[in-house]
Amino acid sequence: MLSQSVASELREAISAGEFQPGEQLSEVKAAERFHCSRNTLRESFTRLAAERIVERIPNRGVFLATPDADYIHDLFAARAAIEPAAVRWGKFADAPSLVALTSSAFDYAAHGGHNEVSYINQQFHRKLVASLGSPTLNEQMDNLLARMRLTFLLAIPRYPQLHADHIQGNITLATLIADGKRQEAATLSHDSLMNTCEKILAVLDD
Repeated sequence: MLSQSVASELREAISAGEFQPGEQLSEVKAAERFHCSRNTLRESFTRLAAERIVERIPNRGVFLATPDADYIHDLFAARAAIEPAAVRWGKFADAPSLVALTSSAFDYAAHGGHNEVSYINQQFHRKLVASLGSPTLNEQMDNLLARMRLTFLLAIPRYPQLHADHIQGNITLATLIADGKRQEAATLSHDSLMNTCEKILAVLDD
């Protein structure tokens, strides 16, 4: 279905940081970019609105969501349900590669590569959920990653070390998975997500 494909491309663009929270989406420009009709684009917007990635404002247009406290709580509650389950029960064909991936973020952080650190963080969490082998959950994770990016874009101006501060935690989590300590890893995953939620809410509340 074309509208589903366009929605997927929009999610990826949002996850890549190409749009800002609250930014208006131009139907004309978006239709040109994704090579689709405006009717197809509107169907995609309807799908994304149901996922809380965009919102329609009557007589004004379609805008990227601007996360508030309820939005952020909901986002992290969903992640805290899915990701620890993946850590506990997922199949990791090459678990040591997760350690290499998360460790590589330190090199980028040392040279101010904040976008690269953010990308590695996203890839790591995407791989965790992908370990369950569920297309349904992979699609849900795409949604959560787009919402995550909007949340981070709000928080990072006030908390620039947000991603860098999580590198060591990601390495520890990846190491536990590689060592087969799945229950310990699942507990760490859950606690880390909820702690991050509270930190972001505190930063945005200042």
